Amino acid sequence: MGKYEELNAAIFKGVGGLDNISSLSHCVTRLRFRLKDESICDTGGLKATKGVIDVVQQGGQYQVVVGPMVEGIYNEFIETYPVNQGGEVAADPAETAADKKKTDPFSALLGTISEIFQPILGVLMAGGFIVSILSLICAFAPEFKGTTTYTVLYATGYAAFQFFPIIVAWAAGQKFGLKPVLSMAIGGILIYPDLITLVGGDPTGVLFEGNPLLQANVYGDVFGIPLVLLNYYLQVLPSIPIIWFAAKVHKFFEGCLPELIRGIFANVFTLVLSGLAGLLIIGPVTTILANAVAMGIQAFLAISPALAGFVVGTFWSLLVMFGLHWGIIPLWFTEMSAVGYSTLNPLNFAGCGAIMGACIGMVIKCKDKELNTSLHIPALISSIFGVAEPALYGILIPRKKLMWATFIGSGIGGAIAGACGAKWFTPGANGWLGLPCYIDPVNGIDKGFIGLAVGGVIATLVAIAAVFVLGTKTDAEAEAEKAAA
Repeated sequence: MGKYEELNAAIFKGVGGLDNISSLSHCVTRLRFRLKDESICDTGGLKATKGVIDVVQQGGQYQVVVGPMVEGIYNEFIETYPVNQGGEVAADPAETAADKKKTDPFSALLGTISEIFQPILGVLMAGGFIVSILSLICAFAPEFKGTTTYTVLYATGYAAFQFFPIIVAWAAGQKFGLKPVLSMAIGGILIYPDLITLVGGDPTGVLFEGNPLLQANVYGDVFGIPLVLLNYYLQVLPSIPIIWFAAKVHKFFEGCLPELIRGIFANVFTLVLSGLAGLLIIGPVTTILANAVAMGIQAFLAISPALAGFVVGTFWSLLVMFGLHWGIIPLWFTEMSAVGYSTLNPLNFAGCGAIMGACIGMVIKCKDKELNTSLHIPALISSIFGVAEPALYGILIPRKKLMWATFIGSGIGGAIAGACGAKWFTPGANGWLGLPCYIDPVNGIDKGFIGLAVGGVIATLVAIAAVFVLGTKTDAEAEAEKAAA
């Protein structure tokens, strides 16, 4: 008998059984189902099931929130029930037209980005943690950066980011139904060393000279078409549309080529067409769009960094709550690839402190030892590592006043970070463990880093104080007491 057999049986029944499940994937706290008909689900029964924190219907997904033990639950689920894995719903013939109409284009886009990033975030967090520790060491011992040990450890932690287009291409291939090896080969085209060498040399011409948004260097031509090359290391966007295009091309040739030559030439045509389209059209266009977004972010922050920090800091956890934050995370990398750092990411850093503060307050003030052991302490541990969902669903949502007090504390911290000019220089761990990622690799600890840390501490203290002022009772408990009085 599996550890989660009873819970999985309840979830399986609650979502309508095998005939209703199109596919299943998971993130750090949620089982993410693609269902054929969400109306037949027993949502109320699932929410009341021991082990289920909440149920969220968002972005075309039926999300069962189970907390940080999600991977064990997921592994047992797919071993017990023969469901499709990976979320390749777009290629699922069982999906009906009615299902498609349920999801608006914006939610569908966010859902797609979410499914692409979920499988790779764990690796990014692991590599980022290594880089974060190295940054912290070098802040106090600068000479360590010149050692071979540093070089080896930095390569170990940073490899996933250096070859980001390949990793994103693999994940996009999982989503769009393209074979993993083919997806990775196409992603590798973007960062092929000889092409990167060309970018480091002198261009043969310039397109749209004088236009800061469209200006691009040309490095020769391909069949008479100007070759606009950019450095695609750390880039997020190009790989996703290129792999989407490649999946369509591969499917077309798989369907029209004779079986005798299909196995070879479907791959040949896919590599050639997607490679050319990626380098000549998709890559330059998506990079221009990415630069436009980054410039927009910079302009918005230039108007009022403090106000921007307050708005982003206050509402970031709401986005996390509804699973909408996945569509914004790539903007951090977009801005970083364009200007070398992100000024958007630091604005939500205080949210980690605020969530952690709410958990600390509940652990201290709550007298129910069983509740502390089963919910508050695990939520606190998760929040330390930047995973907010257990606290959001288990602690804050049932206490609306505390929730908004926590969010406002996060907004205050974000305003301080924005006003001080905090910057995110390298990807890394979430929450307080990722603090070294905000250390300037050139100037070390600066005003921005200090403002970020102070904002995080203030957000933490505001949330702790809110628990002591507002109490630990849920809204339902408070209403019941009021009615009884």
